[in-house]
Amino acid sequence: MSATRPELKFSDVSEERGFYRKFVALPDKPQSTIRIVDRGDYYTVVGNDAVFVAESIYHTNSVLKSCNVDQLTAKSFTEPCQYVTISPQILANLLKYCLLDNGYKVEIYDKNWRLMKNASPGNIEQVNELLNVAINTSIVIASLKIQLNSKDGNSTLGIAFVDTTTLKIGMLDIVDNEVYSNLESFLIQLGVKECLVQDFTNVDSAKNEMKKIMSVIDRCDCVVTLVKSSQFMEKDVELDLAKLIDNELALSLPQKYSNLAMGACHALINYLRLLNNQEYLGNFELIEHSLKEFMKLDASAIKALNLYSQGPVQPFGPSPATSLFNTSNKGKISSLFQLLNNCKTNAGVRLLNEWLKQPLTGIEGIHERHDLVEYMMDQLELRQVLQSDFLPLIPDVRNLTKKLNKNGTLEDVLKIYQFTKRIPDISQLFQGYIDDNDNGMSSQLRDLVNKTWLEPLSIHLDPLVKLQEMVETTVDLDAYEENNEFMIRVEFNEDLADIKVKLDEAKERIKEIHLEAADNLGFDPDKKLKLENHHLHGWCLRLTRNDAKELRKHKEYVELSTVKAGIFFSTRELKDIAKTASSLEKEYEKLQSSLVKEIVNITVTYTPVMEKISLVLAHLDVIVSFAHISSYAPIPYIRPTMYSMDSERKTKLVGSRHPVLEMQDDLNFISNDVHLEKGSSDFLIITGPNMGGKSTYIRQVGVISLLAQIGCFVPCEEADIAIVDAILCRVGAGDSQLKGVSTFMVEMLETSSILKNATNNSLIIIDELGRGTSTYDGFGLAWSIAEHIAKNIGCFTLFATHFHELTTMSDQLSNVKNLHVVAHIEDKPTMTLNKDEITLLYKVEPGISDQSFGIHVAEVVKFPQKIIKMAKRKAIELESLKEDEALLKKAKLSITEINEGNKELRRVLKKWVEEAKAEGLDDPSKLTEEVCREKVEELIKSIIEQDQNIDVKYLDYLKEMFL
Repeated sequence: MSATRPELKFSDVSEERGFYRKFVALPDKPQSTIRIVDRGDYYTVVGNDAVFVAESIYHTNSVLKSCNVDQLTAKSFTEPCQYVTISPQILANLLKYCLLDNGYKVEIYDKNWRLMKNASPGNIEQVNELLNVAINTSIVIASLKIQLNSKDGNSTLGIAFVDTTTLKIGMLDIVDNEVYSNLESFLIQLGVKECLVQDFTNVDSAKNEMKKIMSVIDRCDCVVTLVKSSQFMEKDVELDLAKLIDNELALSLPQKYSNLAMGACHALINYLRLLNNQEYLGNFELIEHSLKEFMKLDASAIKALNLYSQGPVQPFGPSPATSLFNTSNKGKISSLFQLLNNCKTNAGVRLLNEWLKQPLTGIEGIHERHDLVEYMMDQLELRQVLQSDFLPLIPDVRNLTKKLNKNGTLEDVLKIYQFTKRIPDISQLFQGYIDDNDNGMSSQLRDLVNKTWLEPLSIHLDPLVKLQEMVETTVDLDAYEENNEFMIRVEFNEDLADIKVKLDEAKERIKEIHLEAADNLGFDPDKKLKLENHHLHGWCLRLTRNDAKELRKHKEYVELSTVKAGIFFSTRELKDIAKTASSLEKEYEKLQSSLVKEIVNITVTYTPVMEKISLVLAHLDVIVSFAHISSYAPIPYIRPTMYSMDSERKTKLVGSRHPVLEMQDDLNFISNDVHLEKGSSDFLIITGPNMGGKSTYIRQVGVISLLAQIGCFVPCEEADIAIVDAILCRVGAGDSQLKGVSTFMVEMLETSSILKNATNNSLIIIDELGRGTSTYDGFGLAWSIAEHIAKNIGCFTLFATHFHELTTMSDQLSNVKNLHVVAHIEDKPTMTLNKDEITLLYKVEPGISDQSFGIHVAEVVKFPQKIIKMAKRKAIELESLKEDEALLKKAKLSITEINEGNKELRRVLKKWVEEAKAEGLDDPSKLTEEVCREKVEELIKSIIEQDQNIDVKYLDYLKEMFL
């Protein structure tokens, strides 16, 4: 870290040792909670937390120092007896690392270890100022009250949620299955950071359900906070809500919401202490949230579709084979969010984040977004003006209004003022394009643009005019524009004007004294004799120490202090005037502060209007961003034709591409077609070589469907897309050793969730199911799961596999179709072995592939040739064994019959070996492989024709193999 690290200071040794005694007396805490001590102008962290800070923030243990403790306290230390001190700047990094990035909780104490502030990922209000970062996502916290063991096997969850950044609160009930897929979808849709759950850990009957619920919450990157069940009582919660939303209708909420949801709301209000914050009272908005309104996305889908950065993106395409294993991501775009985020406002970034997790399922809403994106693509000049001249100048209204509510300044008021001045310009810009009769704009599109952007902006212009007039009347805009000073206009207040006149007169006299002294002492007033406003002496004069000898010649000058920079001095008159000026400045500041407070309070009353305008501009920002991406992609995106869930179920993509991967540097992406149709080709099995592009193909279908349903255009030549109610994925599972969950268990949990959550309108993406266990078990599971989806669920499914036997399912089910990724194989004989040259074409075509080319992958990464040869030999042996097993099954031989037959064969072969030795043929050089093979075949044929000691069925088996 480049910042200077402060030192831990105490007035004496006893104070320092007392500090550590209080530390060891603190109650135990979870490892996920970090304790910090506020020491005034710096902060201290002790024990395990100090080691955590050293390793996570400083990335070195050299910053750790030993605690100065007595022997008794040292015995009480169960943690490393070390500490680290951090500056406010480093504290901001630490808080961001803990709260926003890694799900830790933070407690901040004073120097006597009294708790001052605490924060968690869902409740950062108390440390917001310390964070000092722009937060581009909503901070949502939820609460669950659970009713377990209902008669139908489902559970009912009462849910409440609060967004403290937008001051919104909501409640709903969810009926969920045993894998809690609806809860998972809710947490993802709202981007919940923290979830309060009833503490049932000591209730035996609820332990299993608690474990499942906490696992789902953890899978969604959400922090679990256990709360006593007594906090979930619904008593008087409607009164609390009435205070928060300032609406007596809240008293009737128990008739609308269940006791479960109301109880969850009570726990949330108490946890956040909402009623203790005057800023919150009357300012909350009660909102509705419906799971059915948006597409369901599980945690696996978020990762599989790469919505957010998960690490380096593996490139696919016809590039050199070695680059396929290069884990460094040369391209700047590594996630769908990064690709789409060309937003110019913080509010736009937040809204894009929300839209990505909440794709629409209603066709009308999707059509409206597509219409607006198409309009912005056509209006190139309008789009460029918005992106370059208007949207970048829009401030983060949400953060500004929060600052105004807490400790707003005149600077914040002026930022709001500048924001309000730009709204009429944006409105006029739109009006000009709408009124242009030559732009070929339909009346329907004109009405949509009016309804979405122009009318909402115009409606709020009148209130903003009054706000502008207030600022122009009270604030000195000239001082701000010329000198960047934030001052009240003196004409606004008579008392302020009087003080300003006196202050100006005093400063003018001070300047005169400066010039008189320069003339008297014979020094240049601009170069030699300086006039300064000293932090101790007030207005005074300064000379260098070399020039100070002139002062001794003049008794009227009084020396004040001597420093390296020179000697400060004054006169009696200057000291009196400086004192008067200082008094006037304090009086002026005090009066101005009270006036600023009034102006801030008036500005705060316009918050609802500004928030609504900000949301309109955020919507505009996202649509413009979609249009920009769709226009400037390597190949421009096209508008898809959408089909509702009640109409024809057909998705046909011509020349489809993966939007993220095609943006990678040095990559020429190969496009492919996709055809999914209800009843005829809704279940696609994709086989083919490793690295051939199977995973990319199936994922890009999910990404394109999601893009279309958030309102963006899609990377295709043509696109007919059926709206799906969920995208459910099972790809690339990994184990979780700390939680005792194996790779195969993760795979089965994800698949179980898919089977319970999918409807006939869903899209399922499965990659390599069943590879985490034995081949036979894996194939059996893959077959039965695929057959269940194809026969009973009937939704669109893309199933990539290396189990080539699965392709026979298309012979049994008419809706199952086989596809394969194409590879060109050229056999090149060499001196040592036949070498198959394989060229991956990344093209998906109908039919099946009977090879996976896994050994080719090993060759690409330069495995030793000895291992490659052994692998090929073993693969051939296993293929032969597989064929032998098939023949054995066909012959219907028992184990006893096989053993007896093999025993007789061994007897005959031993006899031949003895005869060969007798003939002097025991020299290996004389027995070539070809000679041995011919002799063995000759022997076996003679056994088949003459030997009467071998079972007839075993002889039939030998005939099948060798004749």
